[in-house]
Amino acid sequence: MSANKIFLRYYPPGLAVNYRTAKGNERLRHFDLLDLDTKTNVEPLADRILLQTLAEAEEDQIHTDSEKNPPLRPLSGSVARSQNTFSALKLALEKLQKKLREPVKKKFYLHKCHNSHILPLTNVSFDRSGDRCLTGSYDRTCHVINTQNAEVEHILTGHDNVVFSVGFNHPYCDKIVTGSFDGTAKVWSSSSGQCLATFYGHTAELVAAEFHPMNANSIATASMDGTARIYDVETSHELQQLTHHGAEVIAARYNRDGQMLLTGSFDHTAAIWDVRSKSLSHQLRGHNAELSNCIWNFSGSLIATGSLDNTARIWDVRKLDQELYLAAKHSDEVLDVSFDAAGRLLATCSSDCTARVWKLEGSSEPEMQSLMAGHADEVSKVCFSPSGCMLLTASADNTARLWLTESGQCSQVLAGHEGEVFSCAYSYSGDAILTASKDNTCRFWR
Repeated sequence: MSANKIFLRYYPPGLAVNYRTAKGNERLRHFDLLDLDTKTNVEPLADRILLQTLAEAEEDQIHTDSEKNPPLRPLSGSVARSQNTFSALKLALEKLQKKLREPVKKKFYLHKCHNSHILPLTNVSFDRSGDRCLTGSYDRTCHVINTQNAEVEHILTGHDNVVFSVGFNHPYCDKIVTGSFDGTAKVWSSSSGQCLATFYGHTAELVAAEFHPMNANSIATASMDGTARIYDVETSHELQQLTHHGAEVIAARYNRDGQMLLTGSFDHTAAIWDVRSKSLSHQLRGHNAELSNCIWNFSGSLIATGSLDNTARIWDVRKLDQELYLAAKHSDEVLDVSFDAAGRLLATCSSDCTARVWKLEGSSEPEMQSLMAGHADEVSKVCFSPSGCMLLTASADNTARLWLTESGQCSQVLAGHEGEVFSCAYSYSGDAILTASKDNTCRFWR
């Protein structure tokens, strides 16, 4: 085996080894390193990755040789090459660890206040590089903003009502999807701003839309008409209509490989749909009020649901008859939930003006790691920094705040908005923040 390249994924930690077998075949072996932290001993981890890659390479050679029935032989130069690969793996793991050592006292400064919208903003999203962002608004438009020069690149017009949902097709980010209260979704070219397709069928406000995570060939939508739908991006045709919910559907999220879709509803339940068989796989019951959000963790092994019943519930996909954990210490409605990148922590925020971080390992109920108290009004949005060291919250008190995840201490107040901060987002690298407000502006912080 000869390793050609090692590709890194910083958040959550992971890598892929591109290697050439003795037969000259190229292979790419992926490793999720969700347990990697700054204290991990990387030498045994590098050794384990190397051994697994070597085993796969040998299995490939044995399979190839057995088809042609020649005598088996050792991989050419495997010892020397393995040592070189081990050294490269160790360096790669140390680089991933360095990325996880995010400076927890880093301060952000206002870079630009964008006032290109004429009505309140709804939601925002970064592209993968952080060079561009999207803003949706009550003014029926989505703006594509260059974060480097703070210029508006495109104003996406065509919706007849509020643009509520905005998003890129990660990681390529050459397309944009928007969802509107006019009941339609649209897909746009991010480079030209041209509308590529419009998707019809919903009979009420469309509140969520996202691309299939693997190929962006389809989008999933959620609507106040009580349905979720899946559309083909190329043809604009409706592929599936998911109609099991008994009330408004407020979220539709693909899992990591796009084979399952998670929906959340005001009927107090979430549902898991098998996209391949076009069938309802399971319905998550337990909440006694409307859901505010539902999400997968990175690996797709856990689901979190937040509800207006003051609780969040965490579900293990291997055992869905009852929640795995119940987070029930908020004294008012839970308005948002968010996993950290590795999926080991859950953040919740509430109308009780607080956010909380929960550990999801090693006990029969979630351990509350920290309480973020300091906002003067409800906290409507919460998200982790890429490394998980910081938590970002958006509040109706006109501010966003940064908190130390481990202690709950407020690190910084992002002030200046003159209306409720409705949405917030970190860039993928963690060096930029967006806040969007009902004061018609979006603030970009570096």
